[in-house]
Amino acid sequence: MAVSIEVRELHGRDEAEAATSLLAAVWGTPYESAPIPGDVVMSIGAWGGCLLGAFDGDELVGVAVGIAAAPHSDTLASLIAGVLPKAAGTGVGRALKDAQRRWAAERDVARIEWTYDPLVRRNAHFNLNRLGVGIAAFHVEHYPPIPDGINEGDPTDRLLARWDVRDAAPREAVDDDATRAVVVLEEDGRGWPRLHERPRDRAWLVGTPADIESLRRADPEAGLAWRHAMREVFLAGLGPDARRAVTGFTRGGASWRFGVPRRPRPRCQARGHRVHSRRGLRAGP
Repeated sequence: MAVSIEVRELHGRDEAEAATSLLAAVWGTPYESAPIPGDVVMSIGAWGGCLLGAFDGDELVGVAVGIAAAPHSDTLASLIAGVLPKAAGTGVGRALKDAQRRWAAERDVARIEWTYDPLVRRNAHFNLNRLGVGIAAFHVEHYPPIPDGINEGDPTDRLLARWDVRDAAPREAVDDDATRAVVVLEEDGRGWPRLHERPRDRAWLVGTPADIESLRRADPEAGLAWRHAMREVFLAGLGPDARRAVTGFTRGGASWRFGVPRRPRPRCQARGHRVHSRRGLRAGP
């Protein structure tokens, strides 16, 4: 499907209603149960929020909604962005995010933040390899249960993405080469996750299911097993004592890459005493 996309701000009741209908369609809910109600969508646009629509001709095919994180904040919270399935893979999502970045830059916003599911492979590839976002945090059960066609019945673990508006450059995808990183989570051939040993002194490759949304519908137990396996690895890698960082998503678009642990910073002591690291903390090469 070849499309010529125009992205612009949305205004008024009719466009707020169209945006709400699109979000309901993407998330598989009735209009009355849309991820953001129509009156809230309209209010966000009317009181200075970032309400953007992507149009293919006269048809609305994508929506992005954002609000200021706090009064006088330099952060825009991107609440939701969705693209109709028929327009997926045609550049609509990238056009929306680029327009959102321009909107933020014009208002001296330094960064845009949003959450996303670490199990959704296409989102990880898009966010890291196409947009160049950083990973600020991992949250277990970040939201209350979400009763829509995508998330119903699934724990709401999420990554917090942070996008620097001034330096929104895509990063180069990392290699899948397991000689430099060890696979710690992968698919077992039946759609289920398989965990492996997590060596402290090596980078990790953390696999993702090919299509977690389809898997959850076809085999909810396998989907839940992936959730718990991914949670275990991310807590081990990004927990307060782990000192690892997500360094990318692989070129093949299937695995997260965690770097080796960062060395602990020495603690400054009073004058006349040596600076030393806490005994027992060991970092890899």
